[in-house]
Amino acid sequence: MNAVIAIPAYNCAPQIGRVLDEISDDVAARVAEIWVIDNQSTDDTLERALEYRRSGRLPGLRVFRNRQNNSLGGTHKVAFEHARTAGHTHVVILHGDNQARSDEVALLLDHAQAHPQTQTVLGSRFSRRSRLHGYDAKRVWGNRVLNAVYSVVAVRRLEDLGSGLNLFALRDLDPATYLRFADKLTFNYELILDLVSRGVRFAYVPITWREEDQVSNARNWNVFRTALRNLALWRLGRRTTQPAEGRDYEWDEVR
Repeated sequence: MNAVIAIPAYNCAPQIGRVLDEISDDVAARVAEIWVIDNQSTDDTLERALEYRRSGRLPGLRVFRNRQNNSLGGTHKVAFEHARTAGHTHVVILHGDNQARSDEVALLLDHAQAHPQTQTVLGSRFSRRSRLHGYDAKRVWGNRVLNAVYSVVAVRRLEDLGSGLNLFALRDLDPATYLRFADKLTFNYELILDLVSRGVRFAYVPITWREEDQVSNARNWNVFRTALRNLALWRLGRRTTQPAEGRDYEWDEVR
């Protein structure tokens, strides 16, 4: 496995240092590089990441900035495309807001190592052994409802549609498909449906999830409504969404 950890980061200056602090030496040694991908933050997220890189604590840390704000889904595309070009085989997506525990990247890597036929491993906030701390009850309820509806329609148990800690094997992803998806927060939902459509084997691993000082960029009702619309279109065999025109999925390394 030749994996990278990609950390999409937008306006998470208070949290990005904690995210990097929690990447254990063991996890850092198991991946080729760690990428912070700043998505045109308007706070000092980028500067905090650069300060951390200069500290030298994580030798494999590199800091990039998207040339335009590509939202969360678009930043997934940036990570996948650059990882593929660089010859990596796996991408760990770890959100930069510190809701997931960075050291639990090891749980996903361990599962993939133990199960060679299942190389895409998704973090689950809602399995029986998951641990939730301070997570808003309405958001828990909404996610559980969506998980249940998606599971029934997809005829596949889907424990989580979009946690902030996932391991993707690039062999399991189809650029011709995912590059057509919208760059919104529901990108992960479409990606999972595409995995189901193509019969890709993937697994869930329970993770820890917490709400402390994070500020969500999600508009819950809009996400819920879009997710249901996309599911209906997918079941009808129609295209769910498409990205905005003129997207630029390039980045620049910042030193």
